[in-house]
Formats: sequence, C-alpha cells, structure tokens
Amino acid sequence: ELTPPFTMKNNFSLNILPWVLIICLSADALQQQEALAHPLFTKSRWIVNKDGKRVKLACVNWPSHLQPVLAEGLSWQPVDVISNKIRSMGFNCVRLTWPLALVNNQTISSMTVENSFKSLGLHKSLVGIRANNGKFLSMTLPQAFKNVVSSLGNNNVMVILDNHITTPGWCCSLKDGNGYFGDKDFDPKLWIQGLSRMATMFKGTRNVVGMSLRNELRGKNVNVGLWYK
Repeated sequence: ELTPPFTMKNNFSLNILPWVLIICLSADALQQQEALAHPLFTKSRWIVNKDGKRVKLACVNWPSHLQPVLAEGLSWQPVDVISNKIRSMGFNCVRLTWPLALVNNQTISSMTVENSFKSLGLHKSLVGIRANNGKFLSMTLPQAFKNVVSSLGNNNVMVILDNHITTPGWCCSLKDGNGYFGDKDFDPKLWIQGLSRMATMFKGTRNVVGMSLRNELRGKNVNVGLWYK
C-alpha cells in the first residue's frame, strides 16, 4: 500500500528512472563509439567504419576563414569548453573552414595569433583570448588551427577540413574573385598546392575524416552546362 506523497504514478516514475538513465547513457556511449570509429570508408552511397557499420555524420560549421584566421569564439570561451559543448549538443563532426592563405601565404602562415589580431585592430578580442585561451596568443595561425582540431579530437568530434576561400575574409558573393577556377583569387595550381599542404599537415590525425575541397563554386565563369556532357 502506498502512502502520500507516493502514488502509483509517482512510484512507476521512480521504477523506470534507472532504465531511462541506462538508455541515455547507452545512447551517449554509442555516440562516442561512432565518433571514434575511424578510419572511415565508403560503401556504395554509405559512409562506413572499419567493421562495415554505417556512420552518420552530424556536423556543425565552425568558421576559421575570416580575416584573423582563427576559429571564431575563442575570445569568449576556452576551446575545450566549445568543443565539449558541440559534442554535448549531439554533433559528432565539425566542418572547420580555412583559407588557402593559411598554408600558401608565408606572411600569414608565420604570423602569431596575437599579431594577427593586432594588425586588424581587434584589441578587445585580444583581451578575451588572453583570458580564455591565453596559450593561443604565441602560436602561429597554423599551430592554432591544429590546436582546435586537437581539442575537437579530445572531445570525440570528427573534423572535415573545408577550404572555404583563398584570401581570408567574408564569403561569399558572385564577384569576390574566389568563386571559380581561373578567377582572380582562384588559381587552380595554388588551390591544389594548398590542399596538398593541408592534407600533409593532418596526415595521421585520427579525428580528421575528410576534406571539403572548395566552398560554393559560383560566378560568371561557372560552366555547369559542360559538366554533364
């Protein structure tokens, strides 16, 4: 016999609570296992792991192609807090954007995070980075990019490297010179060079599972009509 405040309804809720927790924990364990299921392969239309089991990518975009060439948000929260938050929201993958200049332009690739922000007059953001991610200030921009990838890996998040643009900046417009092969800022040889350098940089990095070769082909030179002949 149940006595107040316990009712049959309340007792039932208490009885199933352990099972709810087990189901939730099991789902989380499954997500972590999926995120660590590297290397990945293709099987017909599917992405699969080494055991042939299908892996579904649930990705969020994290911009790192703008003028400072640093992943956005590091002036507000520690990198591991952001990476963990991405995972806790149910994502298992990040599309991490980057400009070709990160690896092709010696001035940019040798610049520290601190000098990058100073050169743009972003002093308020520097204060935030110093408070939340102080170790980044003395890193070169490629080192900082690699550190973000490492943080994501430590939080069981896969990464797709997305070549978003050539010169750091906002994307996109039909007239920005970055849209199609042969445009002012889209030299195919430099594009392949940048992709090769980025692939070499992350060779053997376990949580880097793919590369998006270029963002949004566009502009007056696009010749889609020839693609299907």
